[in-house]
Amino acid sequence: MSLNSYMSLDISNSTSNPLPFKITKAIIKESLEELFSIECEGFFESLDESLFNLSQDFNFHPNVLIDQEAILSIHNPYENNTLNFDNNEVKNYKGIITYIKYLGINHESALNINDSTSNTKQIKYKHFFSFKLQSVLIRLSLNKANRIYTHTNIIEVIKQTLGFYQDILHKEIDYSNIHFNYEEQELISQYNESDLDFITRLSHNNGIFFYEDENTIYFCDVYKNVKNKEIEYNPNVNNILNQACISSIYKEQSLRTNSFTHSSINANTPLNLLSLHSNKVPYEQELNNKAYYNEHFYESEYSFTKSIDLKTKPSLKEKRALVSNESLLAKSNIYHLSLGDFITLNYKEFNHQEEIKNQDEEKQDKASLLKDFIIIANTQILIDDAILANSINTNDHLNLKDLNLSKSYSNTLTLLKKNIIFTPSFKAKPKAPNSTQGIIIGESKDIESERNTIYTDEHGRVKVRINLYA
Repeated sequence: MSLNSYMSLDISNSTSNPLPFKITKAIIKESLEELFSIECEGFFESLDESLFNLSQDFNFHPNVLIDQEAILSIHNPYENNTLNFDNNEVKNYKGIITYIKYLGINHESALNINDSTSNTKQIKYKHFFSFKLQSVLIRLSLNKANRIYTHTNIIEVIKQTLGFYQDILHKEIDYSNIHFNYEEQELISQYNESDLDFITRLSHNNGIFFYEDENTIYFCDVYKNVKNKEIEYNPNVNNILNQACISSIYKEQSLRTNSFTHSSINANTPLNLLSLHSNKVPYEQELNNKAYYNEHFYESEYSFTKSIDLKTKPSLKEKRALVSNESLLAKSNIYHLSLGDFITLNYKEFNHQEEIKNQDEEKQDKASLLKDFIIIANTQILIDDAILANSINTNDHLNLKDLNLSKSYSNTLTLLKKNIIFTPSFKAKPKAPNSTQGIIIGESKDIESERNTIYTDEHGRVKVRINLYA
């Protein structure tokens, strides 16, 4: 049984080299909807029974380790199996420690001494900890701010907000996958929101999603161009040889209200449902027969911003509904699949090349839609109790096969058909109280000379500056 874990956690330490922890359990949750979060347990091996007797070069106090950068590394969990993907076999998650708990020492390990009379110290003490590792963007949630941006667009506002944290993010921010143009808005306000909630609301309410890898944070309204990965589909539950594959695909659905309606300036030319033009898969044809839209006028002069899109655009609501309707769940044992990866499922029925050649173009198109996907979420469960085999008290005379020690990896992928652009759920803006104290702004710096005058803009509005200390 191997004494090396396929998981390790290295925590930065200002007084020494990174502190190395071997991880025995981990649950990793990541999606295009939320920041990644990792809960794990592991241990630090030491010569001393007490952490306080360690060298001064190591400081394990939670106040020191919290908010420190850390990297969780995942190696191939199956030592006798090599995955054939064109990327590094080590997958890294880089973030910060947001929770830490000292669980104590493994006393069985301390009792496992062959020669109690020896004066030679051995690395036999295992100090166990529990950690939570999260995206560095979680630092943006630690404040609440009130800001007003005028005559700018949401991309510039996001860039300005992230610019406040450029010294502590330690990751490159990539906007190259934003291809749409976002119009200038007269007013964009942040009221009593953390900066993370603010940029999340701006992004998600405009169809922009963001996620990260080890070194880069990506903001996207289209998918990043990456190479397709072909994955075998093997439903055999007895996968003794640990073939890298997807073992099952299933669909979950729940009853919900109508999530969107369509509006138009002119009722004679209403906006069209995207789904009315999608007949690629047979069941969609039946859904299209039930589709409907509302026609009504919307006069733009009632809007101070001179825009008909005061709320979420119907086209975005429709895209979000498609994401909910068309997403699938899949179970696999492939450890280094990442968010935004394109995958092609290799079904046996698609291996018959002669049959494919005889199919017409429409059938081939339908077949392609049923096997080409993008990963929009990933929940991983990693267990490596096998590394504790050398921690057992040898005086117990218990066979290792009876200890239920295990080494395993599994994940649940959320897949979306490749031709559908992921659209996040929409976020509500915090509401201001019914009344608040403000300062009326005049045309000059001398407010006393204008205290009896209120200036308004062309729409009759009064511009105020919120008194944060009221």
